[in-house]
Amino acid sequence: MSKDELAGDHICDKPERLRAISHLLKQAPPGEFKEVFSDLRVLVADDAMMCEEAANLCAIHNKDHFTPVKTERCEVLLTRHNELEDNCFLDPQNQVSFKYDHLREVLSDFQDHPEDDKKGELWRRALHEGLKAYVSSHYPQGFCSVFIKDTAVRKIFVACIESHQHKPLAFWNGLWKSEWTFALVPTSTSTEVSGTITVQAHYFENGNVHLTVVKDVEETLLVSDETRTTHDFVKLVEKVEDEIQKGLMAEYRHMNGSYLKSFRRQLPVTRTSLDWEKMVTARVLEAGVGQ
Repeated sequence: MSKDELAGDHICDKPERLRAISHLLKQAPPGEFKEVFSDLRVLVADDAMMCEEAANLCAIHNKDHFTPVKTERCEVLLTRHNELEDNCFLDPQNQVSFKYDHLREVLSDFQDHPEDDKKGELWRRALHEGLKAYVSSHYPQGFCSVFIKDTAVRKIFVACIESHQHKPLAFWNGLWKSEWTFALVPTSTSTEVSGTITVQAHYFENGNVHLTVVKDVEETLLVSDETRTTHDFVKLVEKVEDEIQKGLMAEYRHMNGSYLKSFRRQLPVTRTSLDWEKMVTARVLEAGVGQ
């Protein structure tokens, strides 16, 4: 989409431009929201409209990517599962809530938020500690959070994992995140675990390559006490994520020898590569002699 198409009132009206901007910002790769937003500001040339939409779109981006926040008082992922209202979020592990400025990345207005459901909290903490040990041993820079939603007949647990690498100076950014949901009822001996694993990568040196992989899984988890169930749940997560990682590496090796190979420039008929630096030096010397 050109600058004229985004900025020209005679080409598209404001609602249409807002839809286009929202669509583009929602596709911002991990760690690149600010860069995409800055580029769009130049294209749109309407700061008032951009600032009006920025906070909401940045909030969506942070929640979709499980953005981690860490201070002395809290350490939690920003997700739709722990969002309260007015840009406030809950950290169940530290039993505090806080307000988050998505644009300035500032936390404020900390409030104590104790959990009334003692039994459910025992399960949640056991799951959190088990998952945290797994994340610490498998991810160099990983975070996890476990949330509980209590209903009249069952307790729903949501476990979220996030690990990212932002390397803009090396021309790449990447994200691995997963979300696991299951319910417990007092009489159940098993439950169904629904998982969604998302992998995103962006490589932009001498090109522009995006990778997005989303995998949905369904697994059965046996339920006993919180210690044994936590152990089995973590093993389930480890097994599934390991299979996905191995599948990605196998696909990468296949692509490297097939699809990606076709993008590479073929050698000339001499079957040797050209020494461009040597050729340029020779041309400069030739020009100097000619003068």
